[in-house]
Amino acid sequence: MSGLTPFGVTARKLRLEKGMRLLDLAARTKLSVAFLSAVETGKKPIPDGHVRAVGVAMDLTAEQLAELRRAADRTRKTVKIERLPEDQRELVAAFARRIDSVPADLMAKLKKVVLKSVSGEQPFQRKRRGIIVPPMSTPALRDFADKVRTAFVEDDHVEFPIMDVLEFRLGQVFDGFFIDVRDRESMGDDEGRVIGGTMGLALREDVYCGAWEGNGRDRFTACHELAHFLLHRTITMARTREDTDEIYRDAEWQADTFAGTLLMSPRHLPLFSDSEDAANQCGMTGFAAKVMWAKYRSEARFPSAAETPRFL
Repeated sequence: MSGLTPFGVTARKLRLEKGMRLLDLAARTKLSVAFLSAVETGKKPIPDGHVRAVGVAMDLTAEQLAELRRAADRTRKTVKIERLPEDQRELVAAFARRIDSVPADLMAKLKKVVLKSVSGEQPFQRKRRGIIVPPMSTPALRDFADKVRTAFVEDDHVEFPIMDVLEFRLGQVFDGFFIDVRDRESMGDDEGRVIGGTMGLALREDVYCGAWEGNGRDRFTACHELAHFLLHRTITMARTREDTDEIYRDAEWQADTFAGTLLMSPRHLPLFSDSEDAANQCGMTGFAAKVMWAKYRSEARFPSAAETPRFL
């Protein structure tokens, strides 16, 4: 089930054909990226004149503008559940009718099902425990992150272009993938999350903009949420990790390990003089770079002095 409306699907397709980011469209229309994203996902109605404003901003042809208008006409604020099994349809309908009466503690437990990043949490030092997921070792996560990196950039490319991948290229691999940029009012402390039941990934507006501007922490958050999308989006109703559970079954630990590896690949270690140099070249925070530097050292991944750096 897609999280985009027919208007959103068409607008995104035309925007990507033009090579435009949501950030670029926002600048041209003088609207926020969160508002544009909310219209595409149906959380806000299509305002009068919006279709024309978007068409002008994207320099659409008459034929493309007509296509966008038809998509706007088809857009309705509905939630399709007909493909769900009968017992699940009944549960969704009952929950929708009685959501106001759900106790706060139960709602809090339900929210834990949604994978998310929270403001103020430091990568690798998160106070919040993740849900229990299938186990993955550090070497397995490093190998997976390396395969993802190889799919999108050349071996000698150091700084991983996470936002270019999310906004323009991941949809070519996963049909229907989209980014939903949301304002702080709707996201609160949540910086990002995988949107359950869709092929979507939500980022808070400041994180989206910050990651495009090269902010290291926001880039890490974007990579962290990519990990959740790739590794955990099909997991539902899982419990939170307890003290007795292995760390390698914690979704947050897995996402941090993946994100750190994606940003600072072990293949590039010969290029860095120290962790600060690595942070600058990889586009990540000094803290995250120091953690990764220490982890790689403990894993004996640094080449010996006799070895010649691969890309120098």
